[in-house]
Amino acid sequence: MNLLKIKWLRALLASRWFPLVPQIVMLGAFCLIIAGGLGIETNDMSFAKVLRNTNLANLLVWSYWWPLMLLSAVLLGRVWCMVCPMELVSAITVKVGLKRQVPNILKSRWVISILYAVVLIVGMYGFGIHRVPNRMAVYLLALFGAVLLTSLIFEKRAFCSYICPIAHLLGLYSFVSIFKWRANDLSICTACNTKDCIAKDNDYNLINRSCTSNLYPAKISDNRDCLLCTQCLKVCPNNNLQFSFRKPFADFFGQTKLQAAEVGCIMLVGAFVIYDILPEWAVTKKILMWLPETIAGSFKTTALTANLLEGTVLFIVLPALLFLITVMLTKLFSKESFGSIAGAFGLLLLPTIACTHAVKGIFKMASRVPFFKYALSEPKGVEAAKGIYDKTITVDASILKTLDPIANYIWVVVALAVFAVTLLILRKSAAMQKYNIGAKTVLLLGTLFYWGILALAIVKWRF
Repeated sequence: MNLLKIKWLRALLASRWFPLVPQIVMLGAFCLIIAGGLGIETNDMSFAKVLRNTNLANLLVWSYWWPLMLLSAVLLGRVWCMVCPMELVSAITVKVGLKRQVPNILKSRWVISILYAVVLIVGMYGFGIHRVPNRMAVYLLALFGAVLLTSLIFEKRAFCSYICPIAHLLGLYSFVSIFKWRANDLSICTACNTKDCIAKDNDYNLINRSCTSNLYPAKISDNRDCLLCTQCLKVCPNNNLQFSFRKPFADFFGQTKLQAAEVGCIMLVGAFVIYDILPEWAVTKKILMWLPETIAGSFKTTALTANLLEGTVLFIVLPALLFLITVMLTKLFSKESFGSIAGAFGLLLLPTIACTHAVKGIFKMASRVPFFKYALSEPKGVEAAKGIYDKTITVDASILKTLDPIANYIWVVVALAVFAVTLLILRKSAAMQKYNIGAKTVLLLGTLFYWGILALAIVKWRF
């Protein structure tokens, strides 16, 4: 079903004010969030674990905006990119920039994965940008700075396509989505003489422009790169776009090939999901942290350096070991290249990673509901955090008796669905047909190992 046949929806998406107005609103919201975090600083990470929930800006960003962005990618595709203020800042700035061609080093898209690793290891694990409001604000300002610098130098939507640290994450998670944005009739695209959707003379219009992600709607085969900016809809002279329902996980069943940089990102995100869940149960926390703490403890270092060492082991070394062992064992049964096998393993892991990450966001959103009354009454959150930290304020968490069982039920359904989908991908995906039974068995065991440790930790934590 082409949803663009719904008159009000088509009118909205084709309007010159969409997504411009939502982007302006989001830009204003980002500015307010940055203002709400600036100056609220602490070096006590134990206290920061409370402050993150009482500071309104920090609470909104990490407990609601971030989880909702992940959920939207899994359910709807890259709809966050549709309204992201960074894209608006880029579209305005590039008009006065140098418009240099993007170099191959950026086109490899490794910069995206490297920046995501830096955010995880240095930003989150090292400096606690997800817990200390001032550091969160500095991080968001740094993102704006990166957008401005990139757009002043390079052509088109270079930041969104080749630099944004969450570009891979949102694109890969959108493989799960039940929606797709495509050309409606490929023969009409072939016969089109003007091809306004990829024309060069309107690339730098703020509205009614060609695709500045260098995509041609007739050749879009999966959800990973389209930002759903709707510009092609506005300029298409043939009314030949569709926004349609599709089967969930549809992109996993075609000839989907992952870039090396995307496999690297899957390793990082998969490691983060492990880190986000396993410490919730004491046993898996001890197992997970043994190697990072042992390595960091063998050096005489500062607390920051120790954190960086631990983060490097957690987010790079351990996932690399999982991939290396699985790929090496699979290679015993397959003549495919190591890169191809790593891509297949990443593709099998992705449903578990994406859906577990999204459900963990639901857990987080539910758990932070009791803190809203403190954050709303004192947006800076310092005094409330002191009271909670000193135990002079008791947080009323009674609402969680209702919310937690609902979240648990959602996880059970999602976990079982992901398990079934993984088996179907291995059996029916065109990308998996080149592997024999031995290779498939190893890939499946590696995936089930990852799925199993997450499931075990969640069961022991939540039930």
